[in-house]
Amino acid sequence: MKVTNNLHLPEAFVKAVSVERHNKAGCYSATTLNKGTKEVILQERHWDEFSVDAAEQVWATFGTAVHAIMEKYEDGNFHEEKFDIAVSKSRVTGTVDSYDMEHGIINDWKTASVYKVMKGDFSDWYKQGMTYAWLLKQNGLDVRRCRFIALLKDHSKSKAKTDASYPQSPVFTYEFDVTPEELQQTGERIVAKIKDIEAAELMSDDEIAPCTAEERWADSDKYAVMKNGRKTAVRVFDQLVDAEACAGALGNSHYVEHRPAVSRKCGDYCLCKDFCSFYKKEQENK
Repeated sequence: MKVTNNLHLPEAFVKAVSVERHNKAGCYSATTLNKGTKEVILQERHWDEFSVDAAEQVWATFGTAVHAIMEKYEDGNFHEEKFDIAVSKSRVTGTVDSYDMEHGIINDWKTASVYKVMKGDFSDWYKQGMTYAWLLKQNGLDVRRCRFIALLKDHSKSKAKTDASYPQSPVFTYEFDVTPEELQQTGERIVAKIKDIEAAELMSDDEIAPCTAEERWADSDKYAVMKNGRKTAVRVFDQLVDAEACAGALGNSHYVEHRPAVSRKCGDYCLCKDFCSFYKKEQENK
């Protein structure tokens, strides 16, 4: 990957934000398994063709710094322990930030936005934590609970005072118990994902199926009831039939506008977009 320096920042900063490949060939980390198969393959195939600017990597550097600070203080737990298990023809890997063996608790440090907390979708953290728990289980270690401790980089104390729904602290904790049933389901999910990746490795870029809507951070299609002469929607529906019924009841001056789902990750957060047939087609249809 090429790192540009459009702001002419110090060389030390550029070196600090320059990232290496996350996975070795044939190895897939817990976080990589949360990505779409198409993204995983395209990222590996085209890594040397990617280009990012150093300034755009600042938040990744912030996360790395937080981990470096937390791991250097002794608290009786294991820190930055690496695990590696063979699955099919590949290997699944994971580095656990902190493991409390006495209580069977995995702790993971995150840097996150207030938006993520307010949205309340932690499915990616859940899958990551369960993958770690599964890896530890394969090594004979007991995990009874996962805790994700997030430092909210854009937290506002003033907003917290005036909005009860706003996170009241700049530190947010998401945690859950680990059950034998969930460990079994996680193992099945991991095996299925690895086999899917291995099959995609034999395909051309365009033959690989697109990432799922969840993996693309895509909302569902919406149907807006509009009124002639008005710029904003009267109402917005998830189903076309409901929007048509509403527009019909309101009279001839109203009509239905289809608002296709937007894949929020593709445009702004996926390195592979220039090599992705799905993204190119989506752009053509705009």
